[in-house]
Amino acid sequence: MQRSNYLSQSLLFLALAGVTGAVTAGDADNAVPEPTTFVKKAAVAGLTEVEAGKIALSKSQDPAIRSFAQRMVTDHTKANTELKGIASAKGIDAPSKPDAEHQAMHDKLAAKSGADFDREYSQHMKMDHSKAIALFEGGSKSSDAELAGFAKKTLPTLKEHKKLAEKLPGKTVAGGEMPGG
Repeated sequence: MQRSNYLSQSLLFLALAGVTGAVTAGDADNAVPEPTTFVKKAAVAGLTEVEAGKIALSKSQDPAIRSFAQRMVTDHTKANTELKGIASAKGIDAPSKPDAEHQAMHDKLAAKSGADFDREYSQHMKMDHSKAIALFEGGSKSSDAELAGFAKKTLPTLKEHKKLAEKLPGKTVAGGEMPGG
């Protein structure tokens, strides 16, 4: 009987640990990043949007995707320049190229063409802007007032980008409309 009780307590502990881990992982998305971490992640996210936009401008024939891509290049280049200036003044090195993970995504995207490209690009824009919004919401609460101000100022643009991304055209493999598209 004692062994059964021990087993029950062990399972309960493991279950609670799993739930706590899941909550902690979820909270990490909304956590306030350290200034250096925010700069690094925000710069990589912005660079990713610019590079993906350039790929879309060269590959997509869809006017809506091309228009959106041009907007990504323009808006994110401006934000990247501003972030780099703020970071430089604080002695923080902002990345000047995407990290390995984002470069792999670019390579995968660049290998696509036609409707496959449009679908992949549309999906990435929806996902990437959701992540960017979470990052910038955390950054808007930074202990660094200048970075917090930058994040707050940039958030409305990111939210607008996400809304626009939700409307991007793209067909599923079966030929039906993508959800939200």
